Amino acid sequence: MARDYYEILGVSKDASEAEIKKAYRKLAHTHHPDKKGGDEAKFKEVNEAYQTLSDPQKRQQYNQFGSNYQQAGGGASGFSGFGGGAQGFSFDDVFGQAGFSFGGGGFEDVFSDVFGGGRSGSRRQTRGRDIELAVDISLEESYTGISKSIDLDINSTCDACDGTGAQNKKTKQCPTCRGNGYVEQQVRTMLGNFNQRATCSACQGKGTIPESNCKSCQGTGVKRQKKSIKIEIPKGIANGQTLEMRGEGEAAAYGGTNGNIYIHISVKTHKKFERRGDDIYLTQDIVYTTAVLGGNLDIETLGGELNLKIPKQTQSGEIFRLREKGMPHLQGRGYGDMYVTVRIITPRNISRRAQQLLKDLQSEGM
Repeated sequence: MARDYYEILGVSKDASEAEIKKAYRKLAHTHHPDKKGGDEAKFKEVNEAYQTLSDPQKRQQYNQFGSNYQQAGGGASGFSGFGGGAQGFSFDDVFGQAGFSFGGGGFEDVFSDVFGGGRSGSRRQTRGRDIELAVDISLEESYTGISKSIDLDINSTCDACDGTGAQNKKTKQCPTCRGNGYVEQQVRTMLGNFNQRATCSACQGKGTIPESNCKSCQGTGVKRQKKSIKIEIPKGIANGQTLEMRGEGEAAAYGGTNGNIYIHISVKTHKKFERRGDDIYLTQDIVYTTAVLGGNLDIETLGGELNLKIPKQTQSGEIFRLREKGMPHLQGRGYGDMYVTVRIITPRNISRRAQQLLKDLQSEGM
């Protein structure tokens, strides 16, 4: 028995989109196969649940039909409301319960055909599944940008038939729709009989079918295989931002379009630096004599060491601004700034001579 998608994500059935996304990101980060202790099976399970519950239409169908919603619901798109009527009213729901099928199209498609605005047999193309990944990087990697290669086990275009589903890529005209990609259907309703054009289920709207199915993919045009993708993470990217790779997701069966890949970036906390926007903040310890007499300090930045001049009589907590030494701007040129807060440290163990010198200074009012 299939597990409850809400239970998998650990959310209630009335959870908001934001709550579902937050739960997914946390679980994807925990179970990602590339992480130590990751669980590929759980990661796939979490991803499957999110792909359904994050899509309002799929979620509605799942709530009604359960995990077999794709077979039970038929993917129909409803025509909600009528002339500003009550929310949630759908002609597809009403007529569907009465036994009428709209072949994957909404009630509005029927009206379009009747009143001359039909779809003219437009072929609906299937689309491959989107993939969401969680990638951890360091602050240094965010500063310089980095390329990462990730191995995925996904549905990819069959290389034996180039996605045609046909052995030796040989196809023939679909006998069901005679090459049109659609079939005419007559729908009987309480308002009368209507003609509707529906995507041909035999050829998935292509107008052609294989002369014989490809032996490698059994005619689907896709097969499960490992795929290595190279992710280019740009410099300046911040924690929580998402990269999109269009067309790099799973391939769709029967020659549809590929899905996308979404990479959610998590930048690890740095032990020294704090990032605020594109600015970097650092607390630097200095000795008392440097604060009083001035001096030079070697300061570590994300771009390498530099020398910072400390003026005489510097106070603890004073902040120095280093222009253009922060993070690179993601959308544009230049860099943010770096702010160094100096903190005067008190030595724990000092010699007797040093103690006497400090007493002499104390007598001078210092």
